[in-house]
Order: sequence, then C-alpha cells, then structure tokens
Amino acid sequence: MISMLFDNLVCWLILAAALGSYQLLLQEWLLLRQGNWQQCGQWQQFNTVLIASMPLCGLLGTIVGLLSVFAGMASGGSGAADLSAGIGEALFTTQLGLTCAIPAWLLQSSVSSKLNRARINHLCLQEA
Repeated sequence: MISMLFDNLVCWLILAAALGSYQLLLQEWLLLRQGNWQQCGQWQQFNTVLIASMPLCGLLGTIVGLLSVFAGMASGGSGAADLSAGIGEALFTTQLGLTCAIPAWLLQSSVSSKLNRARINHLCLQEA
C-alpha cells in the first residue's frame, strides 16, 4: 500500500490538496476560537473547490490505473496477480480521495456554521 502512495502522481495531488485544505480549515478554526471572525471566510470558496477536487482526482487515478491494467491485458503479458495488483492500485486512489475529502467537508461545514453564527451574533449586537 505504501509503495502505491509514493509511486502515483495522483496520490500526491490528492495529498497536496488535502494538506492545503486542512491548513486553511485549521487557520479559520483558530481565528474563530480567538474571536477574530472578521478575518475568516476569505478562502472559503477556494477551499470548497480544493475539497471537491480530492475525490475527482481519486476518480482520475482510478481511470488511469484501469487503463494501464487493460493495456497490460491487451498485450497478453499480465497474469492474474499483476491484474489484481493493478486494479488494487487503481482503486486506492479513489479510496484516498474520499478518505481525505469527507472529513474536510465535515470540518468545513462546522467552520462555516460557526462563522455564520458569529456574523449573526455581531449583527444582533449592532441592532440592539
């Protein structure tokens, strides 16, 4: 499994997107905890795109992996072990994309909810 991670460019793309997304989420969460909600939200749309790219990159990795498996089958040189290893590597990218994206979606939802509550509280205090 670990060799699949290091040898696959799509896995690196997914991990880079996840690292960037989680960094932005952590930064926003820390700003909200400190009460600096005015500085939050500027990267929210970009982070949404970044999170959505993770499962799509996983799907791309699956397609690329399956194409290489089918190319190996067409040449007639692949055995059952090679085919199953290739399919496993192809499906690993989908798993990685979803495993990175789903918690990020949940965290972004939580951060967005807290930011909206802070804005509403601020507006209520201004009107009072």
